[in-house]
Amino acid sequence: MAYVYWTHDLETGFPDIDEQHRHLVECLDQLYADQEKGDREEVGKVLEELIFYTADHFAYEERMLEDAHYRLVEQHKKVHLNFVNKVLEFQKRFDAGEDVAQDMLQLLEGWLFRHIRINDMGFVEDVKKAQANAAHKAA
Repeated sequence: MAYVYWTHDLETGFPDIDEQHRHLVECLDQLYADQEKGDREEVGKVLEELIFYTADHFAYEERMLEDAHYRLVEQHKKVHLNFVNKVLEFQKRFDAGEDVAQDMLQLLEGWLFRHIRINDMGFVEDVKKAQANAAHKAA
């Protein structure tokens, strides 16, 4: 049974971003499954995957926002940085022997869906307009 579910209201309309978000949801499900099995080694692997994949996703998304000259790109970057710092803190606690999986799941579930529905959906129209304008100018 899945811990979280992808729903259509999470789709931004950017296939690459949506696929990256889906992968993050899959990581949450894997973290939950490994935590339920009590498999600390696998929990550690998923935490690492989440850290690296999230960093890559954020960098990709931020480049897209910069290319679109999104007016709130700096604020969006700060939200990303704050999240990365929280996840890195969980990694430190995990490395120190603490069981952080449940706390991490709660943070990720709340943060990810809230971030997509509020912050990411906030840039969709602006980025689409900027991309359409760029395509029109190139034509």
